[in-house]
Amino acid sequence: MRWTTAFQIGKLNLFFKAVAWYKDSARTRGYSSRVIPTSLHVIFLDYDNIVDERLREELAFLQDLFEIGNFYVLATSEYGRHAVCIDALTLKEVKEIVDFSSCDLAFKKAPMINEFRTWILRYDKKGDRPSPKYVYTVESPYEGQNPQSIGHKIFLENMFGIKIPELKNPIGEEAIEIQEYNTWSKIRSLDLKKKRLERYGG
Repeated sequence: MRWTTAFQIGKLNLFFKAVAWYKDSARTRGYSSRVIPTSLHVIFLDYDNIVDERLREELAFLQDLFEIGNFYVLATSEYGRHAVCIDALTLKEVKEIVDFSSCDLAFKKAPMINEFRTWILRYDKKGDRPSPKYVYTVESPYEGQNPQSIGHKIFLENMFGIKIPELKNPIGEEAIEIQEYNTWSKIRSLDLKKKRLERYGG
């Protein structure tokens, strides 16, 4: 829909033009970074467009810099990737890692906008796009040095078939939080009616 108007102020002729359109949305589900029942979070990184060679280098660099454990990488499209480290850290610590990465800018702001104060990664289909698929692990010499989320280990193993080593420093419940949302409003929407918080039990 297009709208145009014009009016005159003194000797000035002013013209305004606006275009409005309907943007389709797709309902999907994602899992939360929060470690129940704490205020700790695991590390989520979301990349819409990156090659694996570059991603592997970045994840290894982050592991050395912040002394964090393995990253489990999932493909969301040809060049779309999710990276998950199940180390359980404070929101401040995780935010520093996320901000230091080259992941998507909108994703970095998620816990400041999301009413549940978490990062969310999709695990379900999104419109015509299939569910994410596990592709590889970037192993770390620091695996097991930090607390590790029991719930996220169980979820990644059951949902994606990832083989995760036995936890050396387990923390949290066997359940994690699940959110249902419209993909186009995942980050921007504050409407609780558009989101539903559930638990996924191990």
